[in-house]
Amino acid sequence: MKTCPHCGCSHDAQERPRSVPQLRRYFAMIRAAYAHWPETAEVQFSGEEECRKYLQMRAGWRDVGARIPLVGVKPDTAKMLAAAAIAGAKAHAWPVIHERELIVWVPRSIKFASMGPQEFGQLSDAVAIVIKDMTGMDAETLMKEHERAA
Repeated sequence: MKTCPHCGCSHDAQERPRSVPQLRRYFAMIRAAYAHWPETAEVQFSGEEECRKYLQMRAGWRDVGARIPLVGVKPDTAKMLAAAAIAGAKAHAWPVIHERELIVWVPRSIKFASMGPQEFGQLSDAVAIVIKDMTGMDAETLMKEHERAA
């Protein structure tokens, strides 16, 4: 085991640790996406962290926190109530309807100890695709615009 000089976490010495520049670029992409998120988008966020966790979950970096069968309740009503409860608890989770179930996604950790550089790079690329799909804007262009505006 090796210890990261930046955060102190332990990691397998055979795999090289993620780079700090890689992490900074990722968070710059998230900041730019949040700052330029379309006001007309169906999904809105209360802050950068909520935006980041949502984008990560949309990119597939999530676990299923709960599966609730929908019996005797309209799916849209169940989703709305779950979203309100999650927001009220200031939790990071996202309800989705799949067939006759309410599924609650919860984000996985992106701590240095949780994923190596290759996996983090794949997540970063997947999040960039989600940003493009949801906003129509390329992540690289967004970061340049955000940097120019600062």
